Amino acid sequence: MRETIEFRVPAEQANMFLEPDLGTWLGDSVRKVVLPMEDPRVKFIGDLNREFRKKGRAFFTGWEISRHYTRRELEAAEVLQLLIRTVFEPEGEACGTKYDDAAACPLCGAGAPQLTELHLDVRRIPRKKDLAVTIAGEVVLSGRLVKALREHGITGAEYRPVRHKSGAVSDEWRQLVVTSTPVDIVPPTKTGAGPFDLDEQGRYRCPRKHVAGLNLISELWVKRAGYDGSDWARTRQLIGTRRGVLRPQEQLLISPRLYRLLRELKAKRFDVEIAHRA
Repeated sequence: MRETIEFRVPAEQANMFLEPDLGTWLGDSVRKVVLPMEDPRVKFIGDLNREFRKKGRAFFTGWEISRHYTRRELEAAEVLQLLIRTVFEPEGEACGTKYDDAAACPLCGAGAPQLTELHLDVRRIPRKKDLAVTIAGEVVLSGRLVKALREHGITGAEYRPVRHKSGAVSDEWRQLVVTSTPVDIVPPTKTGAGPFDLDEQGRYRCPRKHVAGLNLISELWVKRAGYDGSDWARTRQLIGTRRGVLRPQEQLLISPRLYRLLRELKAKRFDVEIAHRA
């Protein structure tokens, strides 16, 4: 596995502290810098960011960790984490979907059950995609994909109706609801507020263990005994925070069989990472 990290660094900081030929410019105001995680310049950027934080600023304004696997590594995996790359808005609540927030955890805001079928502005779902997710974590699948999943006997989920804001049922989309037994996130999984802040004070961790952290920093590790072998699975602990319309989200897991099917179907805009079982 090859692991890289991308930083978005404002021009003033980049010109002052980074080598002139490091990274690529996105317009005139931001430089994109991608480095292997083991590169000593990653630590240098982390140290700079800590110094900037002391002054109420940030050295970089965005970051993303990416993991790149060989085909052999993916084929040997027992379970994979599914990363859906197509994100859209508005979320379900803005379109009439009802949640029971009174039943959510009062400490972290997680766990509000969905009371109605998912209502969306279906026109805003990106076309020619098979998987998409709202900014609030509601996952929808194309009718084409759902048909194939059912034909191949893919287990562990239901595909529930998606309704237009008007109330009419969509012919094109279904909501993914994972029904298999949830699995626990376990060490050595790392979560944090950022790549250099593992949130040792627990600001974004629920004392009742509902939310594991704000961001997933490492590969995902799950409890071996908890996985029931379904093609679709989800984590019991969530990642994220309750802020406005945003909600902490379960992490999706898929079997190698489902991964192969998604590739055969040439489903678009998803990635996978290896999820380890401990």
